Amino acid sequence: MRRKNMLFIMLLLATLSFAFSGKVIKVADGDTITVLKDGKKVRVRFYGVDAPEKKQEYGLKSLSVLKNMIDGKIVEVKEKDKDQYGRVVGEVYYNNKNLNLYMLETGNAWWYKQYAKDNVEFAAAQEKAKFEKLGLWKEDNPMAPWEFRRKNK
Repeated sequence: MRRKNMLFIMLLLATLSFAFSGKVIKVADGDTITVLKDGKKVRVRFYGVDAPEKKQEYGLKSLSVLKNMIDGKIVEVKEKDKDQYGRVVGEVYYNNKNLNLYMLETGNAWWYKQYAKDNVEFAAAQEKAKFEKLGLWKEDNPMAPWEFRRKNK
């Protein structure tokens, strides 16, 4: 019986995402921040979200929206993965608000389908922002950040 309980606990822990909190010390753009956690800098990339690049149309606005909301504030990060650059990939919360979702709902970022294809909440948030012509969706033909990066390599 003990062995089954231990196995259950190990499986449960494996499915839980790691969470930490820290102070935002830098907002690089609309989907990347640096958090001070236990005296160490941790770069965090928002899961399932891709904001316009700073040199791209609407990029500075996206940065500004996020910066005004959380710069210098304590956030919680629910880590999902690490990316190829060693950044934590996660969902970021401020005052219990999911900022990944917020950036999509307000039209300040794109749903990054490639990395969050099963996230129906993100898909719905983007569709609603598009329909309401919020943020970057006010533009006639906004260019996805991944296309902008590919074009400007």
